[in-house]
Amino acid sequence: MKLSSSIRIFFYLTLVLSGSLYAQSPSSFMWYTKPAGKWEEALPLGNGRLGAMIYGNAKEEVVQLNEDTYWTGGPYSTVVKGGHEKLKEIQELVFKGEMLKAHNMFGRYLMGYPVEQQKYQSLANLHLTFDHRQEPTEYKRWLDLNTATSGVDFTVDGVTYHREIFSSAPDQIIVIRLTASQPGSISFVANLQGVRNQTHSNYATDYFQMNGFGKDGLTLTGKSADYLGVAGKLKYEARLKVIPEGGAIELNDYFLTVKKANAVTILIAAATNFVNYKDVSANEHERVNQYFSNAEKKTYDELKQRHIADYQHFYNRVSISLPNTEASKLPTDKRIEVGDTGSDPQLAALAYNFGRYVLIGSSRQGTQPANLQGIWNNDMNPAWDSKYTTNINTEMNYWIAEAGNLTELSDPLFTMVSELTDQGAQVAKEHYGSKGWVFHQNTDLWRVAAPMDGPSWGTFTIGGAWLLNELWKRYDFSMDKKYAEKMYPMLKGSVEFFMDFLITHPNGKWLVTNPSTSPENFPAYPGNGKYFDEVTGSVLSGTTICAGSSMDMQVLTDLFSNFIEAANLHGVDKELVAQVLEKKSKLAPPQIAKDGALQEWAEDWGQMEKNHRHFSHLYGLYPG
Repeated sequence: MKLSSSIRIFFYLTLVLSGSLYAQSPSSFMWYTKPAGKWEEALPLGNGRLGAMIYGNAKEEVVQLNEDTYWTGGPYSTVVKGGHEKLKEIQELVFKGEMLKAHNMFGRYLMGYPVEQQKYQSLANLHLTFDHRQEPTEYKRWLDLNTATSGVDFTVDGVTYHREIFSSAPDQIIVIRLTASQPGSISFVANLQGVRNQTHSNYATDYFQMNGFGKDGLTLTGKSADYLGVAGKLKYEARLKVIPEGGAIELNDYFLTVKKANAVTILIAAATNFVNYKDVSANEHERVNQYFSNAEKKTYDELKQRHIADYQHFYNRVSISLPNTEASKLPTDKRIEVGDTGSDPQLAALAYNFGRYVLIGSSRQGTQPANLQGIWNNDMNPAWDSKYTTNINTEMNYWIAEAGNLTELSDPLFTMVSELTDQGAQVAKEHYGSKGWVFHQNTDLWRVAAPMDGPSWGTFTIGGAWLLNELWKRYDFSMDKKYAEKMYPMLKGSVEFFMDFLITHPNGKWLVTNPSTSPENFPAYPGNGKYFDEVTGSVLSGTTICAGSSMDMQVLTDLFSNFIEAANLHGVDKELVAQVLEKKSKLAPPQIAKDGALQEWAEDWGQMEKNHRHFSHLYGLYPG
């Protein structure tokens, strides 16, 4: 009886201290009255490298796991030698208005090969199957943005259960804590399941094995899939350890059973053999051993305190709070439903804080940058491969970094751009016959830089330039001369490419990029329409190839200005600065269309798609 009372008091204090009584500000707390019905409704946790999506089902919890270096393939190149020999002919066709011929020639000679790139992968799914026979009551699922902690609370048969989960950056481990209001109430079976690409099981080679580990753990080991002729070179290990308080534990093959425990802590670690885009020589098993060796020395409270202190070092730099209303007290999904009415100003603050939260969770010093889905992905064939799409998406991920006082979180992006200059320099030489380096609209873990997907997307030569403009904002905010000096070689290399690549427009006055594109939008120039594209093997709405899109000119205006500022800051390359100033003055200026709108292209063509999703020609308004 005394034990039961103590546990109840401790459990109540845990709820209060963890925030599970929902007394938090509506600007930083998300909560729901039912489990996630699909992956997109699960709640994300991340430490920059390890991601988890929490479904919150009372009877069977599913924790979907990601590790940010688990991709298909291995080190590879998409550089095609000698493409530059056809560049002049392509440019002449564009200027003559023979766009489809130019498109097809670009597809044959300047596209990278393979044409597509590698895919970010799902690592594992942890299933915790509980013995609850009745339906839960008083159910709440939540995510506290103040502490980067997710939880689930519910009552079954008079017992109140509490789950708490976080992904720790200082200890590089995911921690799950299970408690109950009565002793001996926690019983479940744990199974750590691998993920295979079943859609393409006839050729996917992402094999894995599930095993027990010691007397209290489970392990999952496997390799990445071969894809596009690129061998899967990544090896991975995910491992969990169950630490029960009271009760019994039993391991049967790859099922781990806990019976009648008072409380349980579960530690999860994962790693791959990835070192960098050219090196996969690390030992994933030893990495996991090290993570566990460090974490096992600490109590649950110590792990949690270290996690929160590390996270709040970033999160607490900014605060925002708007007026609360009755709508602010609703569950988050209900708040969103009524959000358009304007009755819940605090919802905007929650959205802003959630944006900061996901960047902190998906981009840390030493990790990969945030990809199309941050670090969260449950699909072996994710939308757009969950890569780094740089005709807006990757840049958009980091718009909040400087304004949100999260400047260090852009370090992974800086590293990626630095690595892109490797194949970027090869692409500049082989595809364009130019000095410097160039990068297009997509890359992956392996830092390929050539045009990809097809000519309707691949003529976006300013991907690297735009990334540099985003990175330069760190200098604008900090005035850190050492950072500017560190950036300078990348800026100079990009400028050198465009100094070679820019070509005189037929009007004799302007300098333009050619070939060019305004991302994913089809211009309504004469003859543009549906055709069968030999690169993609599909019917496309049209081609996007052009010369001197408005976005190109705006991005290059910023690039040249940033380079000039950086060079003058350090008193170097005065002759090149003078040349850049001259060419900058000749870039095609903004043009006003006959309908009074800003033109998206150098010519007044209009667009084929009435309500296109991109507004690329407004780059100069924002973020330029």
